[in-house]
Amino acid sequence: MVKYIAHTGERLDTIVYKYYGTLEQFEQILMLNARLKPLLEDEDIVYLPDTPKNETKKEAPLW
Repeated sequence: MVKYIAHTGERLDTIVYKYYGTLEQFEQILMLNARLKPLLEDEDIVYLPDTPKNETKKEAPLW
């Protein structure tokens, strides 16, 4: 599990997209971080599952 330290005014959806490159796991991450407010504060901890960055993107084969 990755701990992301937020800054004032950041949003969870923006953090998820920045980390994964997609919002496919947003609902799961939202449930995991249910205690957070919509706009995050300095040093709020956001927990992100151990999926490496951008590995959730599905790419079409070239041929």
